[in-house]
Amino acid sequence: MAGRAVKIHATGPLRAGLVAIGKIVKPQGIKGELKIVPLAGGSLALKGYRQLFLLAAAEGPRAYELLASRSSGEAVIVRLAGVDDRDGAETLRGCLVAVAISQLPPLPAGEVYWHQLLGLAARDGEGREIGRVSGLLPTAARAILVISDGDGREILVPVHEEFMRLQAATAVEEAFLLLTPPPGLLELNG
Repeated sequence: MAGRAVKIHATGPLRAGLVAIGKIVKPQGIKGELKIVPLAGGSLALKGYRQLFLLAAAEGPRAYELLASRSSGEAVIVRLAGVDDRDGAETLRGCLVAVAISQLPPLPAGEVYWHQLLGLAARDGEGREIGRVSGLLPTAARAILVISDGDGREILVPVHEEFMRLQAATAVEEAFLLLTPPPGLLELNG
């Protein structure tokens, strides 16, 4: 089975047409700036966005106007309307940062946002369904794709172009993710 290698951009599914792209890790300085790190395996470019949505654990999304952003290594430093000092910024520590799905930039061929893979069938090289994509786990080294097999088991596969190919949908079948992980990985997880 051919297919195209897939590069996955980390985004997390949320509600109401929003998708998570990062997390606020701390205030930056004394003027209310915030340091945002991307979700696992992702990069964060906020140019072109005018509005960010912040989500705390027990609350719904709150919209903030994005006034400025700049890169800081893998992170981005942002300034949001209404967040004017360190105390205000501190209250936002730990919030997920989201954008409207409709505002995500289009990706080149062979690249997808990971939230687009949720629910997609994952098959082995012989076409057998292994399970369905149910999540993405952040790790320090590489994101891990979670495949749920329907029997309550989860199979963990490192997100790597070498192990994954996206098979486009045809009139006969739906799109699926073709997995070719290192030998023994599926057995180790199963």
